[in-house]
Amino acid sequence: MRVSRPHKISTNAKAAYVGGAVSRWDNRGDGLASAVKTMLNDLRNETGLKTLSEIDKPRIEQYLDSLQERRENGDLFPATTADRVSALNTVLRYFGKGDQAVSAKEYGLSRGPVDTSDKSNSREASAAVIDAVYGKGQDDPRSMALYHSLRLQEAFGLRARESFAIKIVEKDPDAPRLIITKGDLPKNSRPREIPIVSDHQRQVLREAKEFALSRGWRSLIPPEKSLAQGKDFAYKTLDKIRQSVGHPGFHYHGERHQYAHERFTNLFQQQAGQSIQCPAVMGLSTKEWREYAANATGLSIDQIKDIDKNIRLEISEELGHSRVDVTRYYLG
Repeated sequence: MRVSRPHKISTNAKAAYVGGAVSRWDNRGDGLASAVKTMLNDLRNETGLKTLSEIDKPRIEQYLDSLQERRENGDLFPATTADRVSALNTVLRYFGKGDQAVSAKEYGLSRGPVDTSDKSNSREASAAVIDAVYGKGQDDPRSMALYHSLRLQEAFGLRARESFAIKIVEKDPDAPRLIITKGDLPKNSRPREIPIVSDHQRQVLREAKEFALSRGWRSLIPPEKSLAQGKDFAYKTLDKIRQSVGHPGFHYHGERHQYAHERFTNLFQQQAGQSIQCPAVMGLSTKEWREYAANATGLSIDQIKDIDKNIRLEISEELGHSRVDVTRYYLG
């Protein structure tokens, strides 16, 4: 990665040199240098960033989303994500961008136990952002593609990257399940199937497919653009729009959390005969939630445990995770 800094550091300096420079500046030895080099390489791989002169809030958020996803998937330990955020803030401050430093705790990336608080977008925020993107799309095909991507995230809990890269023209809105293949670029190339259980989901799929076909596209990224360019456009557009509609806290990853919450409520209704939200939404500990659910349904604690486990397993599969415990990040 090259960097730009108005001092004695060349604009063609390598990431390793940046790490060494930061280490000498902070006088904290090779440990910091190693952490910074690792973070810079990771930042480049996840966002396509070429020079630090290009770093901005949308790029930072794109990177934080990737850290969240990998931490939830078990690919990164909590201490690792906290170290990456710390190294990011060190670099931002060193290059005069300290106002863009972020809080690891705010994004659920700090050390310590799993953060089980509600991290979903509200339906009000989602509707406002999606409507605003649709408005921009009347004069801009890339914004209209982003509109369809957002609707796919909302309807199917897709990762942002998947919603851009999905080979939408190959999907069948009338099928019982949405099949995510390796070609749709899921995390770790892990295929999965997501049940299509509502007319809304079918409509979202059908309209996205019709849009892509009308443009001669296979996915929701223009053929002449790369995935990195598509992601960059999406994050920059979102940063502008969410401010303008009064929902600055809206973020792509929050749509997956909202999908998981709504899916939990629906599945619990099917299995227990009563609509009860997940612990994260209700602000309850696991023990408190089980007691509440048992009292509300008349079922035993053991029965509630079994139902809860089955639902979490289903949602874990739909989100593309391989372990039930990952759902703690989404459901509490």
